[in-house]
Amino acid sequence: MGPARILEPPIEGPRSERDRCNPLGLDAYKSSDMVAALSPKLRAWSEAVRSDDELIAEVRSGRTAAFAELASRYRDRVERLCQRFFSDREIVRDLAQESFIRAFAGLSTYRAEMPFLGWLRAVVANVCYDELRRRRRRPEELIADFSGPEANWVQLVDHSTPEQIVQAAEERREAHALAHRLLDSLRPDDRMVMVLRESEGLSVEEVAAIMGWSAAKVKIRAFRARQFMRKQAESILSQQRRGMVK
Repeated sequence: MGPARILEPPIEGPRSERDRCNPLGLDAYKSSDMVAALSPKLRAWSEAVRSDDELIAEVRSGRTAAFAELASRYRDRVERLCQRFFSDREIVRDLAQESFIRAFAGLSTYRAEMPFLGWLRAVVANVCYDELRRRRRRPEELIADFSGPEANWVQLVDHSTPEQIVQAAEERREAHALAHRLLDSLRPDDRMVMVLRESEGLSVEEVAAIMGWSAAKVKIRAFRARQFMRKQAESILSQQRRGMVK
């Protein structure tokens, strides 16, 4: 994925399907000064905080600029979820942008009985799932040399479960790198379960609803993922020990 363009002037010629689903120029949501890029009318609306459902009603009534306010409201959360799957910042930004474009295009499927954030999270999860399947790599490509801090943290594998490694990734940079390497070794289905269960703290039922799976499948995937991550962690540790002996 190349870097997204911010507020570029329109290009003459026929509009692509992506453009038709992105009438707001949602590249702009990435900017920290996004509100300043919006129309004066929208800035006036933003002075009074409106609920998600009010903004959604505005979009559905044809005032599509209201969706930019929703995007600004949830930008950080969307990017944070994308970061749980991909460590490259540019990929995260692109996937977050794609998530908002899909959310805008599919807003007619949203039902107020479900919190908008929960619905949006499902959209983001599926965008990331599609990308995981697209760039699937072989596990042997992922067990490479570690930096010094990562190698030191790997020694704790003997005392840490895969779940603890994933959770520790929130606090320690070297654990974050290790967690991503271990998660990268998983099949896309298994990785979705580990991230949504261990990082997002969702229940089996919530993961099943997002992925369109049965609860039994989620449990099986979670078990297999933990087993495989343990095997990969032990492989990494073994390689490090052999390197220390040489």
